[in-house]
Amino acid sequence: MNKNTEFRYQLKLTKLNELKFLSHLDWQNLILKSLRRSGVSFALTEGFNKVPKISFSPALPLFIESECELVNFVTILGLEPDFRDKFKIAAPDNLKIINIKELPDDGRRMPSLDNMVQWALYEAVLPQNNIVNKTLGISNFEDLGYTVEKCLSFNELFIEKKTKKGITKQINYRNSIKDANIIDGKFMFMLKTGQNDTLPAFRADEFLKYLKENFIKKDVIFDIKRLSFFDENMAEIK
Repeated sequence: MNKNTEFRYQLKLTKLNELKFLSHLDWQNLILKSLRRSGVSFALTEGFNKVPKISFSPALPLFIESECELVNFVTILGLEPDFRDKFKIAAPDNLKIINIKELPDDGRRMPSLDNMVQWALYEAVLPQNNIVNKTLGISNFEDLGYTVEKCLSFNELFIEKKTKKGITKQINYRNSIKDANIIDGKFMFMLKTGQNDTLPAFRADEFLKYLKENFIKKDVIFDIKRLSFFDENMAEIK
């Protein structure tokens, strides 16, 4: 196949409501099926086991929603003008296209989104109808604001993690927190994500678990949503 016949695209998608219960593998399979049902003709990798040329943004933990999931993929035919309408029919209601962008082809291999994406912005809210939060008397972020300030005043934030080889290590995640503030009744925070040799990626659920165990001292339940991604230069990936 002539390399010049390839087209590169990036989709920005939502992952809302019941989709937050999908694992990353199930999410990938859902995207592939939805794109194929929408008439996408994927370009395939070379070699014996050919697979679609597609890349997904860093995995989203279970029970977290998103308004910014990214998918980069390569096709042998350009997307049809009615692609968005076809995708809407093929995909579940809470999987919507926010933006479609055609990417330039510089002749090199398309970079992985795991390498492009370096930071993620999240919001966490306290669902007022949750029985656990009501029982604990949690109704606002006043105490949480103090907790965040105290946490960020430390130079170290160690969490015990197990490697794939079963070795337990203490990892310092303090520099993996770019910012954290209470804004309009929402807890907004930016964490390191993707692949990087200098800073460990920090999951949103693990960050909130750390706050609950070390500062809040209560098993508060949060609704968490990923809002946007940023590259290594802190430019938002739109």
